Amino acid sequence: DSNGIEKEDGASCRQTTKPLVISETNNDLARQCELQLSDKAEMLEEYYSIRFRTKVDPSTGKEALMLVGLPVLLEGHSPPPHALPLFLLRLATEVDWTTERSCFHDICTELGNFYAEIPFDLDPSNEKDTVGSSDTGDSGGNSTSSTMSSAGLETDAKRTTSALVDEAAKHFVKHTLYPATSFLLVPPKDFANNGAVVKLAVLSSLYKVFERC
Repeated sequence: DSNGIEKEDGASCRQTTKPLVISETNNDLARQCELQLSDKAEMLEEYYSIRFRTKVDPSTGKEALMLVGLPVLLEGHSPPPHALPLFLLRLATEVDWTTERSCFHDICTELGNFYAEIPFDLDPSNEKDTVGSSDTGDSGGNSTSSTMSSAGLETDAKRTTSALVDEAAKHFVKHTLYPATSFLLVPPKDFANNGAVVKLAVLSSLYKVFERC
């Protein structure tokens, strides 16, 4: 997409790729990533609509390389922000920039991994723990404790499930991913034999079964 996803103020490449545990080594890695992406910025924008601009970073007051645009790989889908740091880090460190074919392959791989992240929208305020709110004055003793423990395990299981597949993820798969797959996916011929795609049924055969019935 020639327009792509754009953010006016951008995201600082150095701050984004810097790990949570800050050390001099990590600072050096962040600076190297920034220099690498700055050096390849023109090519990344021309071929992939990945746009970088040098702007003043509001958090430091100094000039920094900012990510201001990304390509649209799937209409209606924007990659989740939590996956951005790893994408920029791998884009700077895992791409073979010395060979044209490998370079294009690696960039496409990192873009694919980035956009393959399933979006989620967990609201901590919705995860109210009602397990510990029972009256502690109950004379049931161990029975009450056992009940609370069992209820706690069930609550934790529900939270884990919701964390893995929440409503945002379900909505994305149902209304964006599946429809796009049905008319955009053109799998290579190798998928027919390498197990990537498994044939479950043939429509013509199903019609024959229905006719017999």
